[in-house]
Amino acid sequence: MRRTVLAGPGETKRRASRRRIQSPATLAENATEAVDQIIWESRRFYLREPIDLTIERKGPYWFIGYEPLGIKGYGRDEQEALQSFADVFSATWDGYAAESTRKLSADARELKQRLLHLVAEIGPS
Repeated sequence: MRRTVLAGPGETKRRASRRRIQSPATLAENATEAVDQIIWESRRFYLREPIDLTIERKGPYWFIGYEPLGIKGYGRDEQEALQSFADVFSATWDGYAAESTRKLSADARELKQRLLHLVAEIGPS
């Protein structure tokens, strides 16, 4: 079964200073397995192949990440960590994949290539 990591203003409602995902389906037991889309704010990243995210808990925090890109999000619960992951993924895209290759270091160019290989298309959320 494929999953979508949903996060961002288009998919949440505000409560105090925290944003919460409205759809509990995104928080199913295996919400971090076979992820085929990542949504943050007004963008939807369609992945070429589903990915499995890592999930771990350290003290009061949850960490959700994708090791091949070296990125993680965190939060006080799994939902908040998923939102943080989507935010970090989007920021990583903007900082590397969308940047001119000549402005990037060798390591950054490698990360850019991994991102470009992972994301098939970006559309509106």
